[in-house]
Amino acid sequence: MNSRRILLLGSAVLLALCACDWDLWGIATRPTVEDRVKESLSGSLTTPGPVAVNPASFSFAVFGDPQIGRDYRSRLDRFRQEVAGRDIDFFCVLGDLTDDATPDEVDSIKLQLERVGVPYYATIGNHDLYQGDGWERFKENYGPSCYRVVIADRIKLIFLDTADGTLGPTQFDWFESELQDSAYTRIVCTHFPVYDGEKPMMWRLASGAERVKVQSMLVRYGAFAWCAGHIHGWRHMQVDSVNHFTCGAMAQQLDYGEPGYLLFTFAHDSLSWQFVELDRQ
Repeated sequence: MNSRRILLLGSAVLLALCACDWDLWGIATRPTVEDRVKESLSGSLTTPGPVAVNPASFSFAVFGDPQIGRDYRSRLDRFRQEVAGRDIDFFCVLGDLTDDATPDEVDSIKLQLERVGVPYYATIGNHDLYQGDGWERFKENYGPSCYRVVIADRIKLIFLDTADGTLGPTQFDWFESELQDSAYTRIVCTHFPVYDGEKPMMWRLASGAERVKVQSMLVRYGAFAWCAGHIHGWRHMQVDSVNHFTCGAMAQQLDYGEPGYLLFTFAHDSLSWQFVELDRQ
């Protein structure tokens, strides 16, 4: 067994002492990010298509971590009210849809997302791989883990698979090719942030070399934003003209951070944003 598998298995055993319902062997032997990305880009999975919106004026929400657990609760019912009240056209979920990726959790979050009542896009988080069949269940419900969608010929959303805390060479090559298209405002949607702010290293992309490469590419090609979850709270920083957001969380129980979402609005040929905090009730 290679060192990566040993590290993953050791970490899983340690954290299992917290009574997590994880498939320890499945975590150690699951497909790597290279495996998932190659399958996602192979054309064998159905890629979500563009949402129909008014090209002159539309809005969409971005948030992470519904993290449906054993009580099957989240803030998505509250978010559904926001969608109706603010005329949100669609939303993006930045991974950790479930807590332990058990079949019941997977079914519950799928139903709750559909009940919001507008189209949505999803990408994968580390918690969504806490069962041996986590990747199989994710792609069955949501399709590829990395893909891109162009909205109203205005905005390109680039969804990345950072569920292992890394991108890998295949995804980097594809990512750069998508960033080069300057005809659109480009927004990256993924689970792990590049910058961790106040939190320690485990809360950002694991490789320093990858973080430097990501930021360099975002600046070189003029990307508008990197949107991440994982941290559960709201943060914004601008680094060399690139916006870095951690977008709030929809989990019912938050040990830190603010429940809420990042709202983008396109109007008058410009893109604006605001963080909308939800109550803690």
